[in-house]
Amino acid sequence: MQKKFVIIENDKLLNDLIVQQMPIVFENYFNIKFLKSYNINVVSEFNTIDLTIVNFKFIKDDSNILLDLENRKKSKIIIVYDNQVERSQLKKYSNYNFVVKPFKLNQMIDIIRDFFISYETHQKNIKITNNLIFRPETKLLLNKKSNVIINLTEKESRLLNFILENKDSVLKKDEILIKVWGITERINTHTLETHIYSLKKKLNTFDYNHSFICSDNLGGYYFNELKT
Repeated sequence: MQKKFVIIENDKLLNDLIVQQMPIVFENYFNIKFLKSYNINVVSEFNTIDLTIVNFKFIKDDSNILLDLENRKKSKIIIVYDNQVERSQLKKYSNYNFVVKPFKLNQMIDIIRDFFISYETHQKNIKITNNLIFRPETKLLLNKKSNVIINLTEKESRLLNFILENKDSVLKKDEILIKVWGITERINTHTLETHIYSLKKKLNTFDYNHSFICSDNLGGYYFNELKT
């Protein structure tokens, strides 16, 4: 599954380098969102952030930014310091990954590469039932009892992950389109319904005697009560 990166930096040259080089090094494993200082509060609207690259001057101006990223988002954080940074400031935030300008882009790439290795090594297992496990990073459904494995597409995996994260709620079509696909305008939802159908079909191959994904009378989706 793609990782979500947020870059909070006004340095256009650095942002351009990241756009140019990251796809070369990491292929299509991530989704980058750039934020400038004037709209930094938008970060609180994101469901998940896997990695954040943030200029220290924004943290210095508002310490709540770092707390929000660390405590609520569970994000890996890289702090970028300008070259006039004081050593005391470096020491204070030494528990975070950091780079000091000017730096070679390879320094940042090495930090991100380590993040990828750690991410894949500690990939999360989401328990759907006692025997059925969902691994979103590798897009797999695994039946521990029978050792049957089913591969999901990228969109199926993102859809299932979002529904599981919100399993106590009825999710409306517009909400899924916005949060999973990033589609903000109203469009024909045939594509969404197709993916719901495909996902249900794969889940039902494990022969559980109930529907995994249900819809209500108003056209929303939710997970039915799960049995082991």
